[in-house]
Amino acid sequence: ATMKVIEQALSSLTGRSAAVAETAAAAEEAVSSPMTTLNLAARCYIAIIVLLATACIIVFAPEFTTKGWPGFISLIVLGVVFERFGIRIYGDTQISAGAVALFAIAVLKGAPAVVIAAPLVVLGARSFTYSRWYQTLFDISSYTLATVSAALVFQALPGTSQHTSAWWIPAALLASSVNYAVNIPVLAEAVALSSGERVMDVWREQHQWLFPYFIVFGLLSIALAAAYQALGVPGIMAFVAPPFMMRFALQQYVSKTEQTVMELKQKNAELENANDSILAMTRTLTETYDGTLEALVLALDARDHETKGHSFRVAQYVMTMAAHLDVEEHSQEWIDMQRGALLHDVGKIGVPDYILHKPGPLTPEEWNDMKRHSRIGHEMLHDISFLSGAAEIVHCHHERFDGKGYPRGLNGSQVPLGARVFAVADAFDAMTSDRPYRKALLPEMAREEVIRHSGTQFDPQVVQAFLLVYDQIARKARAGRHEEHARAA
Repeated sequence: ATMKVIEQALSSLTGRSAAVAETAAAAEEAVSSPMTTLNLAARCYIAIIVLLATACIIVFAPEFTTKGWPGFISLIVLGVVFERFGIRIYGDTQISAGAVALFAIAVLKGAPAVVIAAPLVVLGARSFTYSRWYQTLFDISSYTLATVSAALVFQALPGTSQHTSAWWIPAALLASSVNYAVNIPVLAEAVALSSGERVMDVWREQHQWLFPYFIVFGLLSIALAAAYQALGVPGIMAFVAPPFMMRFALQQYVSKTEQTVMELKQKNAELENANDSILAMTRTLTETYDGTLEALVLALDARDHETKGHSFRVAQYVMTMAAHLDVEEHSQEWIDMQRGALLHDVGKIGVPDYILHKPGPLTPEEWNDMKRHSRIGHEMLHDISFLSGAAEIVHCHHERFDGKGYPRGLNGSQVPLGARVFAVADAFDAMTSDRPYRKALLPEMAREEVIRHSGTQFDPQVVQAFLLVYDQIARKARAGRHEEHARAA
């Protein structure tokens, strides 16, 4: 990336934007207590990068020659000017063409000239601007490492001698890619270490889109180098116009689109806030729905003392088995099964008390009235949107797997899965609960009855799920009996 990109991204290490002006007192405080805002990992990492860049300078600087120094100085000045006129892109990120001049130096004079030029370009661009000393060191070091790597790759390829040739184009493309591959990971790792983010997340958000700029800058660099070889320093001056025109055209484009981008970001933030509010309201409504249903079930239990707590126990058994029937927890099917089990007897509101509480056997007419409760419950619930799925279970909770149930005589898979699961749970709870006309069966005896009616009254697949969780259900049944006996005492 260009030095401006590095400067803006690295500014996130200190938690400040380079575009924010700081007072003299703040600047003095920052200089007097360097690196106080960096964690240990970031400090160590910056130190390693600085050491690597210093090693490059020590190795290559002695090979530098002053031959062609007017062009060398002109390119450094051009690099400083390009860096000072960077373009801000949608916030704190900036791009600038200083890499064009530096890579041209790499093409013309190789790594020895680059290790001299890169620090000078960074320092020149930082003149009369405030930055922390370690931030400047990191910029110099990362810029030096990336450009030296590109220079070494370019000079190592065949056909890249001091004379312009067609081989310069593919060589520049490869060297520019290397420049990106060294520069961006070094920068992204520094930001990640300081912020605690993942390196790939930093790269995707801040640097992924920069690769085309590296390629274009590499091609502009060889054009600048060719202009210098053909015309000398005047060639460099003549070359200034196209990059600056590109800079102003890009600035106009960015100015036109930045407002739209910022508005989209604001709208996106507003949508996220609205979504959070909707989710919170949904959770509140769900809790309200569940509380209302539980209150209704308690009211039904109060009307029928013989089955007190039955609906809650059956709902627990149903949900325990559902987990072994590939019903996803908290899915709509899961919720419908839970609510259907809780409300299965809601239709008994329409059954007369003398039938509901009759101590002896029911007459055929009374039994027909009792069987109406599943239809009544369905009619009460099916027009309520959040209970429509539960209404089907209420309607079918007395159907049998063999088709001998009521009210419609459905069989097999015609009976909703929730109703088939409920049938096993309901029968088990009824057998293990005390009734006026008999004592509760032991859970082991109730289990044998369930097995005996597998394939007739009950779905064999559901019976298998029941057996898998029998120990859990039996413990709950015993706990329920203890509570009943404690209340009775």
